[in-house]
Amino acid sequence: MKERGIATKVDGRSVTVRIGLSEGCASCGSNHDCSVQGKELEAEMERGFSVAVGEEVVLEVPDSASAAGALWLLAVPLGLFFLGYLGVGAAWPGRGEGVRALAGLAAMAAGLLFAATVARRGRMSRRPTARPLVSGD
Repeated sequence: MKERGIATKVDGRSVTVRIGLSEGCASCGSNHDCSVQGKELEAEMERGFSVAVGEEVVLEVPDSASAAGALWLLAVPLGLFFLGYLGVGAAWPGRGEGVRALAGLAAMAAGLLFAATVARRGRMSRRPTARPLVSGD
């Protein structure tokens, strides 16, 4: 994913970027309800590049980061829900549907907490990279 923006703050290799309109915004169906436009994001400058406040930059987030985020925040908690639900059903066959559902929800909540911790501390915690905008972007 690539987004264009304006550098609003530069501190060494760290840069704060305000996201603006790009070519893809015209064809997007949610242009009035965009959750990115106008937001400021922290990014890390690519090695070998520098930027000053007010310059246009390109933010880049690898597609693998989106896939990893979907896996951790969707698949893992959902899988744990079914594991908790079926696990309680297998361990205590006489228990009702409500107890199994609560166990599944508790396992899902634990999965979300675990996924959030991994996202903050692991490889997914890396910021997007930024570089100056050139004519080919």
